[in-house]
Amino acid sequence: MDTVLTPDQALELLERCFDALLEALPEARQAEDPRGALSSLFSGHSYHPGLDALMDQYHPLLTSRAEALAAAVQACPGPEAQAAALRGLERLLFYPKPSSPPEEFTMVAMEGCGLPLAPLLAPQDRQALAQRYAQKTSPRRMMPNQKKLWKLLAGK
Repeated sequence: MDTVLTPDQALELLERCFDALLEALPEARQAEDPRGALSSLFSGHSYHPGLDALMDQYHPLLTSRAEALAAAVQACPGPEAQAAALRGLERLLFYPKPSSPPEEFTMVAMEGCGLPLAPLLAPQDRQALAQRYAQKTSPRRMMPNQKKLWKLLAGK
């Protein structure tokens, strides 16, 4: 039998998972291929196997946590549930700036996990979040997953 979560419980699980990702990020960055970036181009091996492993582990986890939060919000509609969805999406989009470009790229890839939450926000919250998101990353510079989420938020 599946346990039905409240929006606040689902949000807490999402936040704990995201916090664990942030905590694991610096250590995963240290696991670089000693052959260097140039050799990785020719060998087909990742220069950042630790970050790749982190993506493999956390992307499905964060996606499932966001989906669980979306399901909880849909099961218990109301202002409190929408607020939980908004906080969850904000958590996935507005995090401390990573210390290196590879870490930042990993975090940008995780932003797409928030897609299930965007349609659940009130229209004014979606618009405000779209504006903040565009200030963080210009839509011209967004990666495809970011642009898809931004367009959904902005109603484009």
